[in-house]
Amino acid sequence: MSMPDVVTLGDINVDIIARVPFYPPLGGDSLAEGVDVRAGGSAANTAIVLSKFGLDVSIIARVGEDILADFALSDLRQAGVDLSLVQRDAESRTGLIFAAVTPDGERTFFSCRGANTRTVLEPEGGELVRQAKVLHVSGYAFVEGLQRDAALSAVEEAHRSGVPVSVDLGVEVMTGTREDMLKVLSVVSMVFPNLAVAEWLTGRRGTHESVRALLGHGPQWVGLKLRGQGCLLGSTEGVFAVPVFQVVPVDGTGAGDSFDAGLLLGRIGGLSLRASGILANMLGARATTVTGGGISLPGPEAALSFLEEHRGEPTWQGWSEELVTVYEFLARRPSA
Repeated sequence: MSMPDVVTLGDINVDIIARVPFYPPLGGDSLAEGVDVRAGGSAANTAIVLSKFGLDVSIIARVGEDILADFALSDLRQAGVDLSLVQRDAESRTGLIFAAVTPDGERTFFSCRGANTRTVLEPEGGELVRQAKVLHVSGYAFVEGLQRDAALSAVEEAHRSGVPVSVDLGVEVMTGTREDMLKVLSVVSMVFPNLAVAEWLTGRRGTHESVRALLGHGPQWVGLKLRGQGCLLGSTEGVFAVPVFQVVPVDGTGAGDSFDAGLLLGRIGGLSLRASGILANMLGARATTVTGGGISLPGPEAALSFLEEHRGEPTWQGWSEELVTVYEFLARRPSA
């Protein structure tokens, strides 16, 4: 087993995505205009995007011994993600997500996490974590069961070995305690939350105050996701906003995971935080233009085409140097 660039730890799922004209009230009905079945899971989506960009990526996760597992793993395998650390569970089903997507691209999830919650950190997984360039943990991994223990152990292993850790924090972590998550932040290098989580963790109101407070808890980079308003990035160099790429959203599934991949690609590739923010926003925006996550998420060729289409927009005045840097970075990727 070769030394990976990134190890991701989190969920592997099958996503059932229904496009509905409106979200119905309790007890109501909304006839789906179409249904897609896709491979998904936050850690899986980020792993796929990173692997598409030529990084060596391994994933620590758990699936059932069922037909859903074969489907869920197919996109990861196609993207070239190492699956040697994926565990099989004879007693639990593969994670299954139902997502209702309204015309504005907004998603409402119903999740059965199944075997994901029984993920453990096996000795081989711990060894690979210690050898990686980055460990990336999705927020769901901190929520419950054996998986939570595995996530905390992996973070500790990485920290002791000097391996940078990134964590993606969505609203799911708010089911736990603030104090526990702040302990995690004290040993991570990068944190990628949304605004609700950032305010919950810090007790502060507003974007800039929340980012500054998060930096005070330990991370070197903070990437605050602001959906249709782009993102707010923070480091020791200061806090600044990165504009949004204007798109017509189809489905937001996997957009945040692609954003995470962009910041990780920038960090590993030696890009500045400003250039990394452009890459992250670009991959997140491009992800909203397709249905579902998995293999449909952007690689370097799609990203390069997207940047060529949007780089002349007025929003990006004052960002010419970073845009050139990102363009050259994408053009050097193997499949670009």
